Amino acid sequence: MGMDDEDVDEKTLLSVDSKGAGTPPLEEEAVPETRIAQCPPRRRLHWLRKLAYGVGHVFNDLAASMWFTYLILFYHKVIELDNALAGTLLLIGQVVDGLSTPVIGYLCDITPFWFFGFGRRKLWHIMGTVLVAVSLFFFWHKCLPCKSHSTPLGWEIVWYAVFIAIFQFGWASVQISHLSLIPELTDDEEERVGLNAIRTSFTLLSNLAVFVTMWVLLNVADKKEYIGPAAEWSFSGAVLGIIFFGLIFSAIFHLGTVEPCSRAQQREEKQDGKRVAWFQWFLKPQLYMVAGIYMGTRLIVNVSQVYTPLYLVDTLHLPKESVAIGPLAIYISGFLTTLFLRVINKFIGRYMTYFCGLALTWGALLWFWMQEAPAQTEHPQVEQITVYGSTVLLGAGGSTVLVTSLSMVADLIGPTVGSGAFVYGLMSFTDKVSNGVAVQIVQALHPCKSTNP
Repeated sequence: MGMDDEDVDEKTLLSVDSKGAGTPPLEEEAVPETRIAQCPPRRRLHWLRKLAYGVGHVFNDLAASMWFTYLILFYHKVIELDNALAGTLLLIGQVVDGLSTPVIGYLCDITPFWFFGFGRRKLWHIMGTVLVAVSLFFFWHKCLPCKSHSTPLGWEIVWYAVFIAIFQFGWASVQISHLSLIPELTDDEEERVGLNAIRTSFTLLSNLAVFVTMWVLLNVADKKEYIGPAAEWSFSGAVLGIIFFGLIFSAIFHLGTVEPCSRAQQREEKQDGKRVAWFQWFLKPQLYMVAGIYMGTRLIVNVSQVYTPLYLVDTLHLPKESVAIGPLAIYISGFLTTLFLRVINKFIGRYMTYFCGLALTWGALLWFWMQEAPAQTEHPQVEQITVYGSTVLLGAGGSTVLVTSLSMVADLIGPTVGSGAFVYGLMSFTDKVSNGVAVQIVQALHPCKSTNP
């Protein structure tokens, strides 16, 4: 053509169409690198985008609230399994979840960014949502093939265990993909705290919705004094409602959240090897510090969620409605606290905010420890009100440490968001296993001796 190869303008060569005619180079076709080069500049998230992201974990939150608060109660009182088997089913779920999370995190990171029209995070989110929706009802209902009394107990346990395992794998997929979106949606630390606060607010509201629903179903719809096999459809009905509304919120998340094109890969490729391989995370001391903080935080939040109702009724001998009022105080105070965390983090920093939340939590626990049963005091009504004061402290402290610890995880990941899901998987592993072990220890030290009074 009369010119050397090195004199050829690369953009002109790239603009030659299929007919061989040279056309003026077009900006959008000038660089054939990948979709990465076409990523639009990142802007601050619109508040509607933030809300759409926040509801993306509601299905998980609703299901988890049922799981932690009512699972042992359901299998022990309704299905009439003995206490050890009920605890075993919970432990199976926690172990499956704990083992799944690092694997899912790794797979989520290496999944091709655009797959079947989804970004890698949203792809795993929708797969997990389907698994949760399909499996949830079957382990909150009596074993369908086990209607005959001659069915071996072992088959019944296998039935529940299989659907629990499917549920926990799907739940972990949603959790990891949703969390790992935070550092990809924004680089701004304030916005990350804001997203975590919105996410936690919906978690609290989801817990509140589940508890109020179950209180209505068990105390209004079911007139019997004690929970037994007849209460099966109270639990199953609540789960059907969770599936229905959970799918609606998941759809809102997918329609309203735009996963940024592979800016993670773009940024890491430009930073000459800043992409961290999964095994390199174990060489970072900060990983173990943040994992310890996150594990302790989840123990505070989840174990208190399991045992606060039992403490109010069995230890303090408060009336039945306290099972609604106590958690209600926790969830409302926690929700209100999350509204101010972004500002608090901005002025005093992550670690001071976490310390303040921890101080509130320990204050609540000390208050619980010193609390006397109102019926044994001179002023039972006043004493009963002070009980709920300690639950308010617990809610505020729990929400503070939870939001702040999640922000610490996002800070740990920093610019290496390409392996962010694996890190969230490791954090969730410590969470699930530690909570399962803690609950089993409590059950062993203070086991239930009978199914019904």
